[in-house]
Amino acid sequence: MLEKTVFKHQVGITLIELLATVLVLSVTVALVAPTMHGTLMSNQLQTETVRFIDAFNLARSEAVLRNAAVSLCPSKMSSTGLAVCGGTFDDGWILFTNVDRKPSFSPSTDEVLQVFSPIPSGLRLTNSVGDRAVGGIITFLPDGSSRRNLSLLFCAIGSPSLASQRVVLNSVGRARSIKGDTQCA
Repeated sequence: MLEKTVFKHQVGITLIELLATVLVLSVTVALVAPTMHGTLMSNQLQTETVRFIDAFNLARSEAVLRNAAVSLCPSKMSSTGLAVCGGTFDDGWILFTNVDRKPSFSPSTDEVLQVFSPIPSGLRLTNSVGDRAVGGIITFLPDGSSRRNLSLLFCAIGSPSLASQRVVLNSVGRARSIKGDTQCA
């Protein structure tokens, strides 16, 4: 009796096909990764700029709503839990009522309204020329004004080609952003 041999067709990929696919994938990733990093940093820069402007707008509206001075100051409260003004805005900041309008938080009279986390690593907030970090207090009065003009610059560290984001606060308390008008140092 003759036996009939049936060959089944194997389904799968060969080693050469697998290597060709891996090669095409790695070349694609190598070409796209630098562009993707720039896009991610640009989005993060925009997000932090909007977060800072939102803090200004919240301080202004709270000052008008409460008919009292409201201030922003740099603080590490998000990591330490202590409401102490000091350092730079890169470390985070707090929004608080500033009843006595002193240049710092007074636990006996002031109330913390919101705590903001630090600016992500890879970004920095500097003065308008980009040569030093920003500290100090920013106060909004009951009429919503800040009575000071202020220009701050968000920069991506190590990415000089990436457009900066400027935050401008005018004396009547209006905050706005300007993209890419200054190169970061």
